[in-house]
Amino acid sequence: MLHTIWDKISTTDRPIVKIIFRNENTRVVAFGLQKGMKLTDHQVPVYTKIIMMKGEIELESKIETVLLKEFDEYIIDPKVIHQVIANEDAMMLLILNFK
Repeated sequence: MLHTIWDKISTTDRPIVKIIFRNENTRVVAFGLQKGMKLTDHQVPVYTKIIMMKGEIELESKIETVLLKEFDEYIIDPKVIHQVIANEDAMMLLILNFK
């Protein structure tokens, strides 16, 4: 599935979002963003760990601005409003913990 996401990034005009694992406590979501794509202000309801697989993004919030590159990890606290900008074609995994 991850190869498919990466292969489609250069030909899409929308973020690619695929749930790759889900149970009652955890959700793992793969995101693919083409260079220049922006996810405008949004928030997550639970602690969420981002693991960068490829590329580079900039995550901006009122708390801080963070540059994330391949294999970087970052935790977003619940309900922190943030936006994401893809500085390069990028793929990441988000791990959401609902417990």
